[in-house]
Amino acid sequence: MMTKFSNLPARRWALLVLVLTPLLSCGGGNDIDLPRPTEPLETTVFDLLEGPLDRASAFDVVAGRGLGEPRAVRVDQSAQWDIAFAEMGGQPVWLPRGFFEANEPSSGITLLNRAFEEITNVPGNSEDYEDMDPVPASVGAVYAIRSRSDPTLSLPCRVFAKLEVLSIELDPARVQFRFLWNPNCDDTNVTPEDS
Repeated sequence: MMTKFSNLPARRWALLVLVLTPLLSCGGGNDIDLPRPTEPLETTVFDLLEGPLDRASAFDVVAGRGLGEPRAVRVDQSAQWDIAFAEMGGQPVWLPRGFFEANEPSSGITLLNRAFEEITNVPGNSEDYEDMDPVPASVGAVYAIRSRSDPTLSLPCRVFAKLEVLSIELDPARVQFRFLWNPNCDDTNVTPEDS
């Protein structure tokens, strides 16, 4: 004997699939198109190798996917980061995840030879990014970042950002920078939404 509630679990399952498919897929026509930020944000990270342990020394770009924002993180509290800052041999550098043998070379950084405001799209190919070796950091330099794959999704999804170094200080070594990202999966457009 069937009741009017017999199909309720199937209906709920169908509704769940319809709601979650756009959120979990990446690169397909079902993606939710989230607005890009309208203004860059600023943050500071400290020397990973010699800096204070209680300060952020890495940058998590994946946190900017969806409705989040990229953020500075402490590597002693989180393994979720894409690039770190350090001073090596007196030279300030960016360290991609792959620099450390325990990490897969999944994120990358590359120097761009243009002004921050001029950059509308960053490279999308992994070959365009340094994913293992240190990349020199200098005041005024502009970089593109390709995040690691978002670990919360079963399908690959990367976040792209542009970053400009505003200042580098010593004792303890630290870098202040501004950044602008795209919260949508694999979208390399890093212009402000109101542009």
